[in-house]
Amino acid sequence: MEKITEKVLLEKASPKANKLEQIMTLNLSKMRLKLQDLPVKLLSRLQSLEKLDLSGNMLQEFPKNLELPALRFLDLSDNQIEDVTTLDSLSNVEELRMDGNLYITVSDTYKLMVLLPNLRIYSGKDVSTSANHLRYVYSDNLRTRIAALWENSFCLPDPITAEKMDALESKFVSTARHQVKFGPNSVSDFTRWRVGILAKEYLLSLTGPKKEVDSAETTGTQNNSVSQCVHFSPPISLLHLIYCSHDSFLQQPVRLKPLHVLQCHSKQDSLEDFSTQLWACAFQPLPDSAGNAGGSRLVATCGGDSICLIDCEMGMVMKKYKVPGEEFYSLAWSTVLMSRGGNASAQHCSILAAGGKRGIVKLIHPRNNVAYGEFRASRKALSVLRFNHQQGNFLFTGSYDNKILMWDIGGVDSQYNFKVVQLLVLEIGTTPLHICLPPTAPSAHLLTACEDGLHCYNTQLGANNSTKRSKEMEITFPIYKKEDKDHDYHTVDGLSFLNDDIVASKNYLYGCIYLWSWSRTKVQRPDKKSKAVCAVVLAELQWANTEIPYLALNTCPGKSYMVCGDDKGKIWTYHIPNLQKNSFHTGKPILPTEVLEWPTPVKNGHGKVEGPSINSVAMDPELRYLVALSDKNMVIVWKREESP
Repeated sequence: MEKITEKVLLEKASPKANKLEQIMTLNLSKMRLKLQDLPVKLLSRLQSLEKLDLSGNMLQEFPKNLELPALRFLDLSDNQIEDVTTLDSLSNVEELRMDGNLYITVSDTYKLMVLLPNLRIYSGKDVSTSANHLRYVYSDNLRTRIAALWENSFCLPDPITAEKMDALESKFVSTARHQVKFGPNSVSDFTRWRVGILAKEYLLSLTGPKKEVDSAETTGTQNNSVSQCVHFSPPISLLHLIYCSHDSFLQQPVRLKPLHVLQCHSKQDSLEDFSTQLWACAFQPLPDSAGNAGGSRLVATCGGDSICLIDCEMGMVMKKYKVPGEEFYSLAWSTVLMSRGGNASAQHCSILAAGGKRGIVKLIHPRNNVAYGEFRASRKALSVLRFNHQQGNFLFTGSYDNKILMWDIGGVDSQYNFKVVQLLVLEIGTTPLHICLPPTAPSAHLLTACEDGLHCYNTQLGANNSTKRSKEMEITFPIYKKEDKDHDYHTVDGLSFLNDDIVASKNYLYGCIYLWSWSRTKVQRPDKKSKAVCAVVLAELQWANTEIPYLALNTCPGKSYMVCGDDKGKIWTYHIPNLQKNSFHTGKPILPTEVLEWPTPVKNGHGKVEGPSINSVAMDPELRYLVALSDKNMVIVWKREESP
């Protein structure tokens, strides 16, 4: 009699479901199941399954080719697992329990870390850093040795035939498995297994077609159809290039009103401090059970020696972190896994990274009010931090030694133990000011705005790529043609993606902001000598004329908004609901949707505070709040006015 049937699966599901396709959690533990008791065709219908418990059975391996795309947690503890390679179809598993399997070796554990690219928690312990070391650093060392073996002892047959290639592959792979040595003898079985795979990949790279690293990246906007043209009354009649589909036509510009002005980064908490520069702010993401981030009204700000967490609605500083002698220049939020030990599954938690003058990254878990760690990222000051939004443990740090480093900071356990590993070094010509990762392929490329221009780097790990890299291309702009001895427009001091394809960038001394297409720009062939490509400009936005640098812009993709402050305390807002990537602006720059005037706060004993420079701005994903940071120690919170 069959042990696993559709009826049994529905009975074992939690919460109860009417169809197999709806089941999210399934407990099949302690049923004395063997491999033959698990029908692949039936189990393949569990397309929404996120958590599967198969502990306490008699399984020697996992069913081959069983694909469960939503599976994040798998418990195979207390079985008789001998072969782990059949788990390779579970590419999205983040947590795996294997304790109590007597035949599992260290080499098997290493194989699992390579086979499961998203594995972070193994038998209750955070292994994300070790796993990424195996996937990239260890594997790169093996690739180097495999390439050396080929160059010294092998060559392609002439002519190339299928029969000769089969024989060559067999000999090359066998030789590599026996001669390529790396790592301790205790994991020699893993090394031979990994070398066999990499040797086949290397041979294929010599004969097969090369693929684009991000061939799957989306290059267009979601809807390019034009169903209705929007006509604006003066003075916004120049928005003739903004086309709206029926849905975006309903998305009206928001109205914002000043809500709070806070003076919370004062030196020694002095009320007389109107000089501390505030540099960076970002809203906390609220992760759901799958780690996807939503909106929040909690914003982090940094400047001087402190980091503040502010509730935008109440206008209150909820938490404050001070480091005497530090001056914070940048911060970034991310979501990582926290392992809790025992039989408890890992949970997602929001962390904050901050850095500045001392070159040290501080790691903070605000919910528990714990600054749980730090690591030195540079001997020079840090200018910018950015997490990979799809792999929250990958952190980029830009510094004044003209480098961007990529780190794996791993997750944390219940005791806040963590481990940091350096993965990449990007050589920059000058100080990096901003870092942006393409929304659809954040692990393939990195854009950095610098003192000497806008540069693009390949950040894909593995695949024979070096861990120290120079720029892949420089993206240039039309204003460069107007440079002379008094005007150098190469400093790019603002950069952000407006949607999956359109990028907003700002050049110092130029009174407009460029909107350009990432997909159409990156497919161009760079100049062989300069590596330059021209940005495919879609439109220009009218902005302020100022000689003050480093006034950063920001975007709210969900609401099609771009915002930038100026040197008079004003906030320039642009509502851009559906700029077609195939359009091209040939007329005058597009005017702002609204310019928010400086609210002119009054301070006791000081009278009115004149408009300062706005160094940084941030919006929550729903654009309920807009936060601006000034160079006079003031945080300004604006709130969206709801329609009556």
